[in-house]
Amino acid sequence: MEPRERREADRQVKEAVRQFFSRNAEAYAQSPSHRSGADLERLIALLRPDPAWRVLDVATAAGHTALSLAPHVAEVVGLDLTPEMEPVFQAEARARGITNARFCVGDVEAIPFPDGHFDLVTTRRAAHHFPDIPRAVAEMVRVLRPGGRLGVVDMVAPGDPDAADLFNGLEKARDASHQRALGLAEWQQVIAGAGLRILTLEVQADPVPLERWLYPVPPDGPEAARVAALLAAAPPALRAQVVEETGSGLLYRKHRVILVAAK
Repeated sequence: MEPRERREADRQVKEAVRQFFSRNAEAYAQSPSHRSGADLERLIALLRPDPAWRVLDVATAAGHTALSLAPHVAEVVGLDLTPEMEPVFQAEARARGITNARFCVGDVEAIPFPDGHFDLVTTRRAAHHFPDIPRAVAEMVRVLRPGGRLGVVDMVAPGDPDAADLFNGLEKARDASHQRALGLAEWQQVIAGAGLRILTLEVQADPVPLERWLYPVPPDGPEAARVAALLAAAPPALRAQVVEETGSGLLYRKHRVILVAAK
């Protein structure tokens, strides 16, 4: 792809992200799994935040990760591409009594802070929206001080390439701003390519009923219909790698990577 075409493609991706999250800002603020998922608890435990740290949370959305870190550190900045997330973030901070966190509109590929400004950079449940994950990680590393830490949580695609294609197809059918969830080996390559040393790398199972996974998309909307069509068209053996039939319906076999790396 030519540079000009690539820039236009990236612009369209980012606009799709803004549109999706501006429509669903309040829904993400109220989402129980985003507010306090097991992956968030585990990430904070692995990071062992220091009271003196200055922290940047990238693609912060409603700020659940940033505001969960805030009581443990000196300062947190939540960075997000979607301006409509700012009042949601601020309201959540007030509700929690957090005074050391602020919101900043910005792009992960052009973080508006100088080199080495932060002790910790995090991004949770967001990297699959980035047009170019290695480029985004490189920019996050740029604003980390030497010895600083990067904490990442994201959905991880199955190891089988065909199952990964189905998994990513389902995610994109639900949310057009989804780009691609990486596999575990790909994440290891991205982190190594950014010059970081992996301290911890875990995969956490997070199976979820299909209807709950669709949230905040309505279960009777066009997105759900696209998801159903993809599943119906998938060969049974392939489909079984991504969803499980249960007595109460389909269970989406989701997993999340949780990694901590040092600069």
